[in-house]
Amino acid sequence: MTTTSAVRHSGRTKPPRLTLEIGGATDVGRERVVNEDAIYPDAVSGKRFYTPSPDELARKGQLLLVADGIGGEQFGSVASQWAIYLIAERYYTLPGEDLVLDLREAIEYANAALYRYLQSAGATQAGSTLAAAVIQEGMLYLANVGDSRAYLLRQGALYQQTRDHTLAQQKADQGVIPQSEAAIDPDAGVLTRALGAAPAVTVDIFRPLPLAPGDMVVLCSDGLYELIPEAEIARVALSAAPRRAVERLIEDANERGGYDNISLILVRVSGSAAAMADWLAPLKTDLAQLPPSQRRMLGIALAVIALVIFVAALMWGWRLYAPAAPATSGMVILLALCRVSRRCGWLMKSP
Repeated sequence: MTTTSAVRHSGRTKPPRLTLEIGGATDVGRERVVNEDAIYPDAVSGKRFYTPSPDELARKGQLLLVADGIGGEQFGSVASQWAIYLIAERYYTLPGEDLVLDLREAIEYANAALYRYLQSAGATQAGSTLAAAVIQEGMLYLANVGDSRAYLLRQGALYQQTRDHTLAQQKADQGVIPQSEAAIDPDAGVLTRALGAAPAVTVDIFRPLPLAPGDMVVLCSDGLYELIPEAEIARVALSAAPRRAVERLIEDANERGGYDNISLILVRVSGSAAAMADWLAPLKTDLAQLPPSQRRMLGIALAVIALVIFVAALMWGWRLYAPAAPATSGMVILLALCRVSRRCGWLMKSP
């Protein structure tokens, strides 16, 4: 589904402040001579793509890109790297505040520039796919052109968010083949849309998604998802820090053939102390609005619950480390704690 405006938040619906842990890498694979993939940000290979200032990063969010070049060794690598550089520079320097419009404009700008270059170079069959994401103020914005993908990993399950622009997927959309057969159809690798293939390109922009602590965002090229099942991508992504998980997934793809370039970005979303404070603030407000008598009763109830948990843990620990102790010992302790509980309740009721 497409949209043309960013989601705005106010009051108690303001999204939580989140921290991001990012891991990403691109690998040539075992059969290719040149790596035609490119990613952004790319801290591993050291490619000098556009670096936003702290103010630009705070205002426009974290941009994430995976591009898979097409057109052979001579132009595929150039197409993907040029597309990423142009998109990153354009996105962060646009003065607008609508992230969705800025992301679309940056991709369309890069497409037009890449098309002019490829035409002047005589590379009429070259271009690049693109999976793009922006994470800003707890929201995830996604766009894609081609068959590089973006996923959301939530509560152990991996959900594909983008839609492949391939002839096989087009046939599935038209009902010619079942959706379940799109991945194995002979036309699965035939692109119907790519950056640089035409003067203008239709960019799929998806409805912004709210993120929560524990979510992961996954961007990858077909060199990964065609070799590693989605369930396994999810399992490995959750098994280690993003940087290490990226390394393991690329290793696994190479062990299973590595017949294409392999690119992957993993982002783990975590809540900060500020996010916890934001979450607790409404609860504190609600508690402050309770009458004193209800707050006192709530305090007594919480104290009793804590006491029960404490006694249960104490008795379990006693039986674990002193199984031969007389059964009356636990009762003695329990009676003593009950007396303390009654006295505490009397004190809490006192003015």
